[in-house]
Parts: sequence; C-alpha cells; structure tokens
Amino acid sequence: MSAIEARGMLPIGLVALFGLASAAYASAQQNPAAQATRPPASTSAAPSPAPDEAPAAPEEAAPPPLQIDTKAALVSGLHNKVVHFTIALGMAGAILLLLSYRWPQFGPGARLLLVVAALSSWVAVRSGLAQEADLEGGGLDLWLERHENFGKWTAGALTLTAVVVLVKRARPVHWLFAIVVLGLLSLTGFLGGILAHPPL
Repeated sequence: MSAIEARGMLPIGLVALFGLASAAYASAQQNPAAQATRPPASTSAAPSPAPDEAPAAPEEAAPPPLQIDTKAALVSGLHNKVVHFTIALGMAGAILLLLSYRWPQFGPGARLLLVVAALSSWVAVRSGLAQEADLEGGGLDLWLERHENFGKWTAGALTLTAVVVLVKRARPVHWLFAIVVLGLLSLTGFLGGILAHPPL
C-alpha cells in the first residue's frame, strides 16, 4: 500500500473508531449489569433491624422469560428497523462526499451509499406512515406530524442528492447537498427519538 493510499484510509479509520467508541459508551450507559457490579458507595455495614420490626418479606421469584415469535418480530415495527439503514448510509455517504474533495477515491463509494440511502428512505417513509396510527392520540401528535414532514423532506433531499452526485458537472455544489442531507437526517432522527423515547 502506497503512502497516498494509506493517507486516504485515515479518515475512514477515524470515522470507524469514533463509531465504535460511541457504541461502546452507549452500551456501558445502558447496561444494568455494569451498574450492578459497581462496589457500594459506603463500606459501613447496614444497621440491623430493631427487635420489634417484622422481618422483610422474601423476594418474589423472577417472571419467566417472554416468548417472542421471531417471524412476527421481523415485520412488526418495520419503520424502526429500516430507518437505521437510511440514517447510517445517508450520513456515511454525505461524509464521504465531503471527504471526496480532498480524497477523490471516496467519490464512488459516496455515490453508491447515497443511492442506497435514497431508496431505503422511501421504504422508511412508507413503513412510518403504516405505523402512524399506533402513535396518534397519545399526546405526541405535534411531534409525530413534525417527524412525518421532515421524514418526507429528508427522503426527497436524499433522492435529489443521489441524482445530483451522478452529474460530474455539478461537483462544485456537491458539498452543499451533503450538508443539507446531514442536517435533515440529524433533525429527523432527533424527532423520531422523541417519539420512540419521549422525555417525561
């Protein structure tokens, strides 16, 4: 591998390293087992109950594990599954498109990622509309409408970007489309996160 090729791989390695570190951090924050293994904050022994207090009731047995139909799980909540491809591929394609100004070898990969992201974005829109009834009337209607509108705008922007990046004469403005895609994907994903995990 030449020195030029090695330098071209550096941004990809940095993006991959950042993604792995983010995933590890998120996993550590959400892993209750990691929380349970921490030593207690105080080393002093717990006080013994007073003689006139009744002993604590024994803990109830843990409930049996849920039985899940995997075939039904594959198609239920399809929007929540498909949308991650759109976000990941669209953001990676937009970032590589920006990097292709410095490293032109990233251009073909960026175009391919953006085309696939554009296709998956319309699947995400359709599946999201199919799940819309599940969230209506629950107090999140305003956020649902915003997410739906921005989702359609994002799918449109991804589709337009996928077409524009195939036109070599439009290369001077490719960066603008990449910035718009990154912004719309971030905002739409943020609104979707509010719907999936509403802050209470």
